[in-house]
Amino acid sequence: MLKKLSFYGLFVWSLASLFFLYEFFLQVFLSTISDQLMQSLNLDASEYSIMNAGYFLPYAIMQIPVGILVDRFGARRLLTIAISAAAVGVFWFSRTTTFEIGFISRFFMGFGSSFAYVSLLVLAMNWFPKKHFGLMVGLANFLGATGPFLAGGPLVLLLKLFNNDWRLILVCISILGVVLAICVGLFVRNGPGRKKGAVIHLDPYKEKLSVRMKLLIQNRQAWIIALFSALVYVSLPLLGAYWGTSYLQARGFSIAPAATLSSFLWVGYAIGSPLTGKVSDQIKRRKPILIFCSILGLLATLLLLFLPTNQFIFLSFIFLMIGLASSGSSIAFATISEHVQASLRATSIGFNNSVVMIFATILPPTVGFIIEIGAESSSHSYSVDNYENGLILMPVFYGISLILSTLFVKESFCRSQNEVIRLVPKKK
Repeated sequence: MLKKLSFYGLFVWSLASLFFLYEFFLQVFLSTISDQLMQSLNLDASEYSIMNAGYFLPYAIMQIPVGILVDRFGARRLLTIAISAAAVGVFWFSRTTTFEIGFISRFFMGFGSSFAYVSLLVLAMNWFPKKHFGLMVGLANFLGATGPFLAGGPLVLLLKLFNNDWRLILVCISILGVVLAICVGLFVRNGPGRKKGAVIHLDPYKEKLSVRMKLLIQNRQAWIIALFSALVYVSLPLLGAYWGTSYLQARGFSIAPAATLSSFLWVGYAIGSPLTGKVSDQIKRRKPILIFCSILGLLATLLLLFLPTNQFIFLSFIFLMIGLASSGSSIAFATISEHVQASLRATSIGFNNSVVMIFATILPPTVGFIIEIGAESSSHSYSVDNYENGLILMPVFYGISLILSTLFVKESFCRSQNEVIRLVPKKK
């Protein structure tokens, strides 16, 4: 067991975190260029949602296989291939002129990106002491949330500099992905090498893959925590990757302040992930943080939808709070890993991420369909009421997550529930 931090471990983790930032940018950048993209490709709200879901579909499908693959083969080789695939998808999307090609290229981005988070968490488990895991999950989400932030206001500034040529910007982003893939292939290692003279403990009872999957599927807490994580997270893609900028434009904002406001989601998520992780590690409790995030998300989404004000400062605070509430999903990743045995940790993280991304794949197109129902026929412009008819699902999701975290999630006390507790008799 690793006892202390190492500089090389931080370097490895930083490279993996850069890919997490990169994949988060790819996840949400369409929200900023949604109007231009819908006009360029002649898409309505439903078609745009489905094309965007091309990213989330492979991301969701691949999470459990990714966990299994990382458990078996390690992160370095898989990350190198994954980053390359994502970069190819970005370049392909920059050339698209049809819905079909847009969907396929988004599929490539999602497939490559699906390896980012699980690999990052596994590297954190391999390179850092166990007591810092909750904090490292939070810091990873902090760095990752920089990607969506860059996909907001900063991307709008780039569009102005490049005369709204989003295709050229995406070509440059694909080149950055290739450079990152090369760096990961050269420098990332799956874990610290064994020191000379160290004792190797062999586990003669290691389960077969089929047995491990059966154990995970039969773990009731794993299902509950994964469902909570999906419900508390889904407002981020709904507002940050799909409808946030367009909804705010319908409320009267121009694209620059609308994209900036949407970026505050990710600022809140970036602040909340390490903060909630640190507080949770400090108090040795997971459940109170999960409950707090559910309540905060419920209140913030209700205020966004039912308080009719366009004050920039107020709305930036509301978006910040929604992002902070969604950071409860990062605590859920730590929690689920503590409710399974050690051999299932990477697989359980992949399972949790899979459920999160299944919700992120299915629900936004559902919201897009609801938005489309109330809109005028043959029109690709939508009113505030059209958007809010779909976005009303957000407080419902937070309400259900509050019920789950309060009544059904068991406290793990920040330690594995399957570890052997050694009792030392008191000396007389």
